[in-house]
Parts: sequence; C-alpha cells; structure tokens
Amino acid sequence: MTAIVVRPIRFTDSIAEMRHFLEVLGMRARIESESGTWVDMVAGAGMVALHSAAESTTGATAGETRLSFEADDVGALASRLRTHDVADISVHDEAYGVVLTCTDPLGDPITVDGRSTDLYGYRMHQPRPNGRWRVMPVRFTSPLGPYGEFLQALGLVRRGKPNDYYVIHAGPDTTGQVGLHYVYAHDLPLVPGPAAVHLTFETDEALEPVADRLTGHGYSDATITTESFGSMLTVTDPDGRQCQVHTPPAADD
Repeated sequence: MTAIVVRPIRFTDSIAEMRHFLEVLGMRARIESESGTWVDMVAGAGMVALHSAAESTTGATAGETRLSFEADDVGALASRLRTHDVADISVHDEAYGVVLTCTDPLGDPITVDGRSTDLYGYRMHQPRPNGRWRVMPVRFTSPLGPYGEFLQALGLVRRGKPNDYYVIHAGPDTTGQVGLHYVYAHDLPLVPGPAAVHLTFETDEALEPVADRLTGHGYSDATITTESFGSMLTVTDPDGRQCQVHTPPAADD
C-alpha cells in the first residue's frame, strides 16, 4: 500500500506569522519556496502546508484551510481509489510534480501531491519537529457516513470505537490523522465554506505548558477547557481563525 501523509493546506496572507505560530506549537519547516509563497510545516505526525492566498488558483481565501494529502506513489493510489468508486479521479503533471485530484463524498475537491524530489525553486530543510504533536484536520460531516470509507480508501484507518458524534481516522505513526465531527445545528461547523476544514492538532504534551508557551509569544487568548471527551486548548491563530489542540482520547474511547 502506498504511503500517504495528512497535509491540510492553510491559505494565508501571513505566511511568516503562521509559520511562527506553528513553530511555537512544535512544528518545523521541511520545504519552502524561494518565492516565499509556500512552506511545508512538519509535526511528529502529519504536516500543514502554508500557501499564499494571493497566489491561489482555486479561489481560496485567506484563513481558509482545505484537506489535502501527500503520497509516495499517486499512480498506485489512483488505482486503489478507483476500486473504491471514488469520483472524478485524475492524475496529471504540474510544475512541482505529479498530482492526483478527486472528489470526496461531500462533493468537494481533494488534492494529493506526489512526493517530489525536484527542488528547483525550493529549499529543503532537515526538520526536527516535536514528536509529540499530530496534525488532525477536522471535517464536519457524519462520523459514521461515507466519508470514513473515503478516508479508508486513501489508506487511513478508524482509530478507537465507532462514535456517532466524532471519530478519528489515522495512518501509520508519521502520517497524521483526520477527525470527522457531527454537525450540530446550533454551533457547528466552526469554519465557513463548503470545503473548509478546522485546523486542529493532538498532542501528548500537557496543555498547561503549551498555553504558557503560546501566551509567552503573544497569543494571549490561549484557553484550556475540559469537556466530557477530554481537555482541549483553543487559541486564535494569526489569520484570526480559531485553532484547537486536543489531548488524546482515553484508550477505550
């Protein structure tokens, strides 16, 4: 099975500021463009790509996050997706490498970039991220609906017991995970837009020192709350969007 990495894309007019924010959390840059319009930020598991909103060709607006992935063999992945009847699969060459596009069960476009070895116009770093952090973008849809099957076709598996309001799909240790959250009419989803994703993380670190680290760097609204499902930290990122950091659920959840 071809390896796949969870890599949501944040479109932003504040790449330097978003990079600093993610570095405070514990992420580090892996690849950045010499033009300053793109940077991959790596966690212990998964990545976040920062993309200049002004340079977007998809109509994405500043502060919007979209679900995307990186794979080591997009041709093999395309073949697997076809066996699962995923819609609108296309594989094509771009200036930066081979790209797979398809349509997810919500009717939104999903992009999977092939892992490129051509660094023309880019700089490669040797990142040493905090290994206790996992990227976990959240899509708002039925946790037990067809989106879970779509993620499984991509190569992720459901973690823990089925749950009718929230479920996590994860790959191997270094690939990140995706959360699916039931949509409550009164207050969710937390992000606008039909294809929008909530930028969320999971960490084994205690949340109190994470909050102290954030407030020490000027993110003064970092707040910890405890719910029935566990503790989470909420903070406003440089794009003015709410970002959440969760502790892992209990083993029997």
